[in-house]
Amino acid sequence: MSRKGYHLLPLKPGDKIPYFDLLPGNSTDIFKENQAKSSLVESWIKQDPQVNLGVFAGTEISKNYRLVIVDFDKEMNFGLPITPMVKTKRGYHAYFKCRTDRLPEAHKTPRGEIKTSGYVVAPPSKHPSGMVYKWADYLSFIDVGLAEFHQRSEQIISFLEGTNSDRFYYNQRDEDKLNTTININSSVKNRDPLSISKDIKENRKKLEQLSRSEEVALSVMREVFEIEVGRVGRTFNCPLHEEENPSAALYKTDNGVIGMKDFHRSGAFYTLPQLYYEYKTGNDNRLRGASSLIWWIRLLKEVGFVEPPRIMPPKPLEKLSKNQKILYKAFINLLELQQVYDPNQKAAPFSHRFAASWSGLKYESVRSAKRGLSKKKYIKKVEPGDRKTRKAGKWALVRD
Repeated sequence: MSRKGYHLLPLKPGDKIPYFDLLPGNSTDIFKENQAKSSLVESWIKQDPQVNLGVFAGTEISKNYRLVIVDFDKEMNFGLPITPMVKTKRGYHAYFKCRTDRLPEAHKTPRGEIKTSGYVVAPPSKHPSGMVYKWADYLSFIDVGLAEFHQRSEQIISFLEGTNSDRFYYNQRDEDKLNTTININSSVKNRDPLSISKDIKENRKKLEQLSRSEEVALSVMREVFEIEVGRVGRTFNCPLHEEENPSAALYKTDNGVIGMKDFHRSGAFYTLPQLYYEYKTGNDNRLRGASSLIWWIRLLKEVGFVEPPRIMPPKPLEKLSKNQKILYKAFINLLELQQVYDPNQKAAPFSHRFAASWSGLKYESVRSAKRGLSKKKYIKKVEPGDRKTRKAGKWALVRD
């Protein structure tokens, strides 16, 4: 959450009050005004593994946008827009972004409140009752981006004041837009947002352009690896192994692609997707072709340069085991990212080996979970593989 721009606050274990022993000057203001780095948040957890965490509302979440949190004090089924959502003891916390110049006034009723200041308790904290705050299935801040508050402000206020039913409904026009609009939203200076077309070659070309951007590379190092690099060519500690003296540097190849050279390993060159893959999985298999491309898109999404449209699970997740749920989410994530270069493709290769590295599950766990998902009719094979050519079979979601 810290890496994504949220302002976090340490809270006492099993409580909602600030953990003043971990606060400089016994004041919460420092973390309301200044975002705590992830390394500091990690130090809180190391000092007290039972520490609760709070997240401030009203803080800047990105340029020109602030965080609005709606606290619903009532358990219900509602069709709010796809946005990060936390299950609380009585209801939900829904996270939104709102333009700074359109920030709403605080609004509180017996049904809940709109928070533009103060803080709420964040997962995986423990409520005084013993209940654990959890992200709603497939609605964590990793799974989905922040929805625009103003698009639902009237509905939310109407619900809080009790002037409409307990159920929200999606605006069909917004739903259509969500499923059909794909953009590469780049914060690179002097670069317009790149719309993804139906031309796969053109889409790949646009993605390759980002691999030549120094600003993208520096953002990747800062946001993913927590390494501040001033420019290409400056040395830093390699994120793949521990070392006392810096042995790595960003390097631009003759064709303009930027990657990392590890002088500790005889100047071995890593493309950014290869570096990300090894950092995430611990494997040193060389990525090729489509595998390299999909890991590159996954990296761009984590940094915030790519925002593909969301695919919501067509079937309930509560019927799945823990590993089945992990694998199912991972497969949906793969389909989402695939749309960035091929918006018409509804199926994807999903071999056991690839699925293991993609989901973080062990190979045998993938085999079992994949078999369970197929048996329960959550996924289905729609195109057979070919062992001779080492072509993986394609899988798709079951929607009926």
